[in-house]
Amino acid sequence: MTATHQLDHAGLINLQRLVTVLITTHLARATEGRVDTITRLQHLEQAAWTTGADRQTLQVITSGRRLLGDASDLTPEVLKRQSARKPLADRSRYLGRP
Repeated sequence: MTATHQLDHAGLINLQRLVTVLITTHLARATEGRVDTITRLQHLEQAAWTTGADRQTLQVITSGRRLLGDASDLTPEVLKRQSARKPLADRSRYLGRP
């Protein structure tokens, strides 16, 4: 998805439903697959910011990430300052590393 694409209302509703299903599925499990889901949600949130998604869609994605344990700030201002070397998902928490 590029910055020139815009999601219509139905597309935003479908995106919100997808995120909700991803989150509820992974909350029912232990930690397996959460890192991948967090990474997917981070990419979805970046795409949502880039394409001008509505606040409700952004809130659904952000809340989902936080429910899975990701408290990173992915607002456009923070992303501009973020180092290219720093990974989006902090995987150490789920891999048992300090």
